[in-house]
Amino acid sequence: MAISKADFNAATVPAVTPVYSIKAEIDTTPTGQARTWKNLCAGWDNITEALNEQVQQYFFLCGNGFATNYVTGIAPAITLSGRRVLGDDAQTYIFGLKYKPMKDRQTNFRLSRTGADGTDEVLASAHVTLVNISDISGATNDASACSVEIRFDGEPYVGDAWAT
Repeated sequence: MAISKADFNAATVPAVTPVYSIKAEIDTTPTGQARTWKNLCAGWDNITEALNEQVQQYFFLCGNGFATNYVTGIAPAITLSGRRVLGDDAQTYIFGLKYKPMKDRQTNFRLSRTGADGTDEVLASAHVTLVNISDISGATNDASACSVEIRFDGEPYVGDAWAT
């Protein structure tokens, strides 16, 4: 049975979070006196969150053969992929670290969501390490594909750890 326009109203449409409302920022001066936040937007067209949970399963006698699960560890990460944009400050910073090890790969990160009222709510902020940096990939007549994995170092702060 078709729904007529008269029967349809916006209240019946579920509220969803479009991915474009997610805002990711990286600190391009992690050893400086102040934070220099750059948006991770130009060229990036895919963002994926992974909690990388360590789960222990126990089958206790009182469970009648069914397991009880315990999350005993979490290693959050955000992966961004898209196209290499030359001249973008955030991409220039990230891909400038590609062949550097250790502390050079550590920085700060914020993840926000823009609400219906237009304000940003910082979901999490953390010290991070940039890994699996790649900016050379694709067909000869296509823009170079790129990606970076942003792994959280320790427990993230819920909210903005650097708010003044």
